[in-house]
Amino acid sequence: MYRNILVPVDGSAAADAALRHAVRLAAEQHARLHLVHVVDIGALPAPDVAAVAGVDMPALLREQGRRLLERALQQVREPGIAATSNLLEGSVFGRRVSELLADEARAVDADLVIIGSHGWRGFSRLFLGSVAEGVSRLCPMPVLVVHASPAP
Repeated sequence: MYRNILVPVDGSAAADAALRHAVRLAAEQHARLHLVHVVDIGALPAPDVAAVAGVDMPALLREQGRRLLERALQQVREPGIAATSNLLEGSVFGRRVSELLADEARAVDADLVIIGSHGWRGFSRLFLGSVAEGVSRLCPMPVLVVHASPAP
C-alpha cells in the first residue's frame, strides 16, 4: 500500500520512536524511506550574539544534522530497507519547519509521513508550536504521528 514514506528526524525520543515505527512499516510494505532533517536557521539567536560567542551556529547545526541523518540511515539500512536522506534549511525570513516538511513530502512523492510528536502542551506548545500538527494540516497525504511515550 505504501511505496514512499517520509520520516523527519531530529534526534529526539519522539523522532526515534517514529523512525522505529517507519522501519517496521517499510519492511512490511516493501517501501522506501525518505529521511529528512531541518536546520532551522530562523530559530537561532541574532547573528551578532553568535559572533560574540565565536561559534558559527549554522555550520554547527548543519554538521549535527548530517550526523543525525547518517545515524538514521544506518538504522534503516541495517535491516535492508532502501532509504534516501536530505538536509533542509529554513531561513530567518523563510518558511516554517512544517511547511518545509510538507514540501519535501510532495517532492519525494511520499504517500505517508511518519513524524514524532513531543506531546508538549500549554505554554510550551503555544510558544514552540507543533511541527507535527502543522505537517498534518499541510500534507495532502496521510500523516502518522508517533509519541515517544503515552501523554500523561
